[in-house]
Amino acid sequence: MGLDSLGLAWSGIDEYALGRAGDNPMISLGDGGSATLQFDGTLRNGNGYDFAVFENSFDGAFLELAFVEVSSDGERFVRFPAYSETDTVNGTAAFGYTNPEQIHNLAGKYPVFYGTPFDLDELRDSVGIDVEAIRYVRIVDVIGSIDPRYCSRDVLGRKVADPWPTPFPSGGFDLDAVGAIHFVPAGIDKTEQAEVKLYPQPASGKVWIKNYENSVTEVRFTSLDGKQVMKQIETDGSIDLSGLRAGYYTIELNSHSAPWRSACIVSQ
Repeated sequence: MGLDSLGLAWSGIDEYALGRAGDNPMISLGDGGSATLQFDGTLRNGNGYDFAVFENSFDGAFLELAFVEVSSDGERFVRFPAYSETDTVNGTAAFGYTNPEQIHNLAGKYPVFYGTPFDLDELRDSVGIDVEAIRYVRIVDVIGSIDPRYCSRDVLGRKVADPWPTPFPSGGFDLDAVGAIHFVPAGIDKTEQAEVKLYPQPASGKVWIKNYENSVTEVRFTSLDGKQVMKQIETDGSIDLSGLRAGYYTIELNSHSAPWRSACIVSQ
């Protein structure tokens, strides 16, 4: 969509959106254009941000923006709630600048190689998608015009301004890549994701805890009388037991996957 007298804005080929950020040229979506990426596996709702969308802003101020939507089945898409406080009285000139602090949940907020992150937890109550199994990400260009005939609007109904008009082929959002943060490859089921291994048992000196992502964030040891006797933050999976007496303990684990509890025998 755009002003017909200025022609269409679009350039690049589909394959340019694949691979790591910076590996390929960008594909420009044009005014209101969109691109849908399908993953061989699923994005899931982990701890913190779950994926990031990369654009090629050269200075972090000339920002070409896009909405982001996700889907589990490729049919029902849910859009991240985007917020914009950009100037909708004067608009943004074709090569004008945007204050990134005035926008949220709009891809293109950060400069090249710094993707805009998105947290699936924001969509956990949405109908029609499973935030533990997202296979599709859709990027939809923001039409930066403040003319109500063409404009894009945020979740509150406010106009979203970005550089306009765009009478050149690379106008609109330039999609570089979508990077996965919490990703489950095809063939890994939820049982395998939740599995935690504790070894050796009984343990002496050290015990190892491994889960699917090797992402243990906090470990707590509790004695049989219910007292916490040790706590360790941000471990690589190895736990030093030198400060514990021999005996039986309850070990509790927090990770990016899920809480977990088990018995642990210390033999030293």
